[in-house]
Amino acid sequence: MSSVILVFVFIVWHLSWNMALNQARGLKPLSMEQIAASTVAGATLQLLADWNVWATIALTFLANLAYYGNVVHARFFGHPIPLSHIKQFSRSAKTASSSAAMLIQSAGRLAKRGDIVLIFVWAETLAALFIVGDPDDPLWEWRVLNGALVVLVALTLRQYRRLKTGAMESHLFGMFVSYYFSWLLARRSRAEQERMREESAMLRNEDSEGGGDGDERADDDPSGDEWFGRFKGMNLILIQLESFQQFLLHRRAAGQEITPFLNRLARENLAFTDIFSQYAQGHTCDAELAVLQSLYPLKREVVNYRHYDKKFHGLPAILRSHGYQATAYHGYKGDFYNRRTMMKTYGFEAFYSEEDYLSTDRASYWMSDFSFFEQSVEKIKAMKPPFFSFTISLTSHFPFELEQSLWGLQLDNDVPEPLVRYYQSVNYTDRALQRFYELLERDGLLENTVFAVYGDHEGIGLEHLPVLYEELGIPQSNLLRETNRMSVAQVPFVVACGDPSRRIAHVSDRVGSTLDVGQTLLHLLGLPKIAYGMGANLFSAPEDRVVPLTQFHPGSFATRDALCCASESGDYVYSAIFDREKETMVLPVSGINKSRFEYSREKVNRSEHLIANDLLVPDRPSEVAEGEGAAVQAAFTPNIERLLSIADDEAVVIPITLDMDSQYSGGQTNPDEMKRLESYYRRARRKNIRFYSTIDWDANEQQIYFGDRSYADRLIEKGYQVEPVNPVSLPEYLRGLPDHSLIVVAAKDEASAQFGQRFAREMAEYGFHQLDVTKYRHSYANLIYKNKGYVSLYEEATELPIEKNWPNGALIDGIALPCDLQVGSRGAAAGNLSEIKVNGCSCSRNQRGLNFAVVDMETGAVAEMFGADTFASTHIDTQMYRAFKERSSREVGA
Repeated sequence: MSSVILVFVFIVWHLSWNMALNQARGLKPLSMEQIAASTVAGATLQLLADWNVWATIALTFLANLAYYGNVVHARFFGHPIPLSHIKQFSRSAKTASSSAAMLIQSAGRLAKRGDIVLIFVWAETLAALFIVGDPDDPLWEWRVLNGALVVLVALTLRQYRRLKTGAMESHLFGMFVSYYFSWLLARRSRAEQERMREESAMLRNEDSEGGGDGDERADDDPSGDEWFGRFKGMNLILIQLESFQQFLLHRRAAGQEITPFLNRLARENLAFTDIFSQYAQGHTCDAELAVLQSLYPLKREVVNYRHYDKKFHGLPAILRSHGYQATAYHGYKGDFYNRRTMMKTYGFEAFYSEEDYLSTDRASYWMSDFSFFEQSVEKIKAMKPPFFSFTISLTSHFPFELEQSLWGLQLDNDVPEPLVRYYQSVNYTDRALQRFYELLERDGLLENTVFAVYGDHEGIGLEHLPVLYEELGIPQSNLLRETNRMSVAQVPFVVACGDPSRRIAHVSDRVGSTLDVGQTLLHLLGLPKIAYGMGANLFSAPEDRVVPLTQFHPGSFATRDALCCASESGDYVYSAIFDREKETMVLPVSGINKSRFEYSREKVNRSEHLIANDLLVPDRPSEVAEGEGAAVQAAFTPNIERLLSIADDEAVVIPITLDMDSQYSGGQTNPDEMKRLESYYRRARRKNIRFYSTIDWDANEQQIYFGDRSYADRLIEKGYQVEPVNPVSLPEYLRGLPDHSLIVVAAKDEASAQFGQRFAREMAEYGFHQLDVTKYRHSYANLIYKNKGYVSLYEEATELPIEKNWPNGALIDGIALPCDLQVGSRGAAAGNLSEIKVNGCSCSRNQRGLNFAVVDMETGAVAEMFGADTFASTHIDTQMYRAFKERSSREVGA
C-alpha cells in the first residue's frame, strides 16, 4: 500500500507542475500524454526513493526550480525557456547572467499568490517519503512503471507523424520530454536546411513564387515613385521603442493622452497604422533582425545565439556602403542576447551598451530612458555625417514597475491595474523620447535628419489580454481567442523629418510588418533595398500583399481584409480566419486563404534557409595567402550597392573581386556555386550581374562596372578603356575631412607622376611639400594634422625604404599622437610596399600611388582609409570603375 501512496503523490506533484505550465501558456489543463508521462515519472521517482531518499529530494528540488523558472517565463513570453537559450547560457556565463538578471527583476510581477500551492504539494511529497513505510510489494512499482511506459509509447506512436513534422508541439508530453523532442526537431531542421542548400531548391522555385504578397513587384521601378529619394542624403536616427503597441497612439486614459509626443509626431509626419510585429523566441532581438535585415525570426532558435557568424548586408551595411557612419545604442548589458557580437555582425561600426554609459539614474529596475537618451545625444554629436544611429529604449519593458514618483499620468480606479502600470511606463518613455528630440534639435542634429520610431513587439502579456480586450471594446469568445490576439499585435511606425521644409504629413493604412521598416527607410533615402529582404517598402507594396506572422504558428498571416491564425497541428483546415472588413469568422476552406497560408509558410522557410545556409550575399569573404603570407579578402566588392544604383539595366556589373572569381574559375570551389550566386543576383536585383569568367567577351557590347581595380589591366588588354565612376579630386576630398584629424600618408610603387608644377603647388596647401615629378618611384611618407588648416608634422621623400614607429603620446612638432603608429613606404625601386598600422591594425590599401589613413585625434580611432593612384590620376580611388569600348556609348547610366 505504501508504494501506491508514494507513486500517487509523485504523480500529483508532477501533474501540478504541468497544469501550472499549461495555464501560463493559455492551454487546456492537461493532456493524455502528460498524464502518461506523469505516471512514468511517479513510478520512476518511487523506485529512486527505494534506493536513496535524499537523491529523490535533491532531484525533485531541482525539478521544482526548473519548472517554476519555465512557468514564470511562459507567463510573459507564452512558452517555456527555449532549448536554444539554455545552450547559449551554458556557453556564455555573461549572457546567462544578464538574462537571469532580467528574468529575476520581472519575476516579482510574474509570481502569483496561488503559486504557494505548488510548494505545499512538494512539501506533502517530501512528507510522504518519510511517513510511509517500506514498500510491501516492490514488484508492483515495476508493473506500474512498465504499464505507464506502454501507454506513453502508444500515445507517442499515435502522434508520431505530427511530432516528426513539427506540426504538433512537444509540450503535450511535459516540459522535460519536450526538450528532448525540441532537440530532435532542431537536428531535423538543420538536416533539412543542409539538403535544401545542396539541392538549391530555393533558387529553382524562385521564379514561380510570385503571386503571393507581391513584395517582389514592389520595387521594380523605384525611381518612378514619388517617395523614392524624398529624404536623400539625410542622416537617420532610428529608435526602437520597447513594448509599444499601435493602440496607444491617440488613445486617452482618464482624459489624458498616453503618448502625447508620439501622437504629435504621427500627426505632423509619416505614420503607418497597420504594421504587425515580428518575433519568435527572441522577442526584442527578433525585432532587430526584422527591421535591420528584413528577415523573419527563426521559430526554433534565436539568430543572435546561433548565427552571429553569418554575413549580413542589411540596413547598416547598405548605409555604410554609401558613406554613412553606423552606430547602435542600448541601455542594457551588452552581452544580453549576445548583442555586443551581433551588432558588429549586422554591420554597425560600434555598439554602446550599459557598460559605456553612466547608469546611476534608474527607472523600473534599469537605466532610465531619460538618462540613456541624454547621454546618447553626446555620442551622436561625435559622429561624422551622414550618420545612422540606432537606439533601443528600455524603461517600458515588462514588468512595468515604474516608480510612482516618475508617473506622469493621473489615472483613476476606472483604469484596470495592469493597464495603469503599462500606461505609466510607456508615458515615461514618450516623455524621454520628447526630451531626446528636443536635445537633438537644440544641438542642430535634426536639421538634416530623418527621425524614425517603431515598436518592437506587444507589451500586454497573455495573462492580461482579456483586460485589454475589454478596455478596447473587442468582443471575447473562445472562437475569437486566437484572432483577437492578432488584432492587437500592431506596433507604431512613424517617420519624422527634422527639416520643416521637407516634412510631410501623411497617414498610411497599408498592411505591413516590421520587416518593411528598413526597406521603407532605404526607399525614402533613395538607396537600394536589402537584396535578400522579405519585406517591401510600404509606398509601393501592393494592396493585396500577404504578411506572414512569425509570433503565431507557421502559416499565420495578415492581409488588408483577413487575419489567419494557423493551428499548432499545421493543418490549414484547423486555422482560425477572421474577416477584418465584416468582423466575422470565416471557414478555412480551399481558395485564396489557403494559397496565402501556404505562401506564408514558404516565405518564412525561405528566410530561414537563407540565414541557416549563409546565403545572405553580397559579402562572402574568404582568405587566401598572397606574397609574404598577407591575407587577401576574396569578397564581394564593398561598393557593389552604389554600382548597382549607377549602372543602367543593360550594363554588365561584376560584383566580386578578381581573387574570388579566380577561385571559382580555377576549380578551388564548385563551379555550380558560382552559377548559383550569379543567377541569384540577377533575379534579386534585376540587373545584368555577371562574373568575369562567365562573360562572353567576343559578343559583349555593353559597358562594364566593377569595384576591384585588379580587373582594369585585363580589360585594357581586351581593348576596353577604363575610367573611375563619380571621381572626387584629392584636394576636394581632403577639404571634406573633419578638423582635429591626423592624415597619415604612405606611397607605394610610383606616386609622383601627377605632381607637376601646378598640382604640386595646389597640394602644398594641404601639407605636401616634398613630392614632385622629380621624385620618380621614391618612397614617401607624410603625417598631416588638419585643424582649420593643414600642418605637416613629418614628411620624407627618398629613394630608400622608409620605416617609422611612434608610440602613443609621442610628440611630433609639438603635437601628441593619439595612438601607436607605424608607417612604412617603399617605392618601386625600394620594395614596392605601403604600410600604415594604427594600434597594430593595418590601415593601408597597399595600392599604387598614395595610401591614406585618417585618425581621430581625440579617440585615436581610424575614421577612414582611402587611396589615390597619383601615378595616373589626381582623384581618389572610389573603388568604382567603368570599362567601355570606343564604339559603345560613353554615357554613365545614372
